[in-house]
Amino acid sequence: MDIVLDASVAVKWFNAVNEDNVETALQIQRLKILNAIEILVPDLFFLEIISAFISRSKFDLKDVFLIEEALYKMNLKIIFPDHSILKNSIAIASACNLTIYDSLYISVAQISGSQFVTADKKILANKSKYSFINSLEEFKDQPGSYNIF
Repeated sequence: MDIVLDASVAVKWFNAVNEDNVETALQIQRLKILNAIEILVPDLFFLEIISAFISRSKFDLKDVFLIEEALYKMNLKIIFPDHSILKNSIAIASACNLTIYDSLYISVAQISGSQFVTADKKILANKSKYSFINSLEEFKDQPGSYNIF
């Protein structure tokens, strides 16, 4: 099964302090490592994560390079925004009052027919418009899909 994963979830892989649902985020990582799921991410996913850790004072440059290396080794499926994804992202951003960056994740999930897992509250506020958006709690509780939790 393919899922689109938001950077808000992947950040939990590297920083568990003061984060909710860390175990579920780590289980998603384990599922990927075991090739039980495929994780699709827009190309900006890596920039968002690296930016988050560069701006956090407790992470030094060595930490950021290790995080980047770990992400690279996960062999995530990178989706580059083409014309249809960008057009769809613009429409989503306008309809949901989201940034184009957040809308890109929704668009990738919608066009690929994948579930989208996020911890971003602004994105989750639009779940009623897009049934494929899941919080970490909802992803964990999906019947039958991920029984190794």
